Amino acid sequence: MGVFLKKHRMAFTLPGCCAALTLLYMAAFSGVSAEGVRDALLRYGDLAPVIYMLLFYVLPAFFFPVAVLAFAGGLLFGLLWGSVYTFIGAVINCALMFFLARRIGREKIRALVQRKLPSVWQARLKKAGGRKGFLLLIILRLIPAVPYNLINYAFGLTEMPFAAYVLGSAIGIIPGTLIFINIGDKALDVTSPSFWIALGLLVLLLLVVTAFMSKKLFPNNDKDTNGEVTEYAKDK
Repeated sequence: MGVFLKKHRMAFTLPGCCAALTLLYMAAFSGVSAEGVRDALLRYGDLAPVIYMLLFYVLPAFFFPVAVLAFAGGLLFGLLWGSVYTFIGAVINCALMFFLARRIGREKIRALVQRKLPSVWQARLKKAGGRKGFLLLIILRLIPAVPYNLINYAFGLTEMPFAAYVLGSAIGIIPGTLIFINIGDKALDVTSPSFWIALGLLVLLLLVVTAFMSKKLFPNNDKDTNGEVTEYAKDK
């Protein structure tokens, strides 16, 4: 591992920074597509996997569209290696954003979470410390409608141990990773049965799983209030 990092150390410096800045510019000013990300990565040749993982490590912290990165990974690397590279980059990114929320930008991130997350979700996160919090994390990771970036930041404001958070995140992102990468892998042939199967699984996650899990997470008799929610991380 040390030899690999030494051999490819430049991938983590100037080329990586240039790629990240380029994609951020595309997202902010001219739109971004999976094809555009793939084309940008192709310029790095054999270093493309390292650059891709680096991008997945950094860009979601700036709310870069994660689905676009995942589709690009499928387009460029295929289902197997696209899933492997995406999983590695996403898990490291989860850890980074958790650390940023817990240790560095706590006040600003708390304000962001309170502004962006529905109050009922915040109420649940207030109690995300033990086994129920671990299960809550996995469930939220399974629901495509719940913003990946906000989950990372929000759990950094809870009492959940770092190791439990990383493990829960790693488990929870596997299904979505496989589905998004598979769609990207088959996107060049929309007549392929595999493409439509992957698309159907995504719709299943969006509709069925989201509806079912939402009922489990937020029953009608939930007694949490908005007043409780806004205080969920203030004294940590």
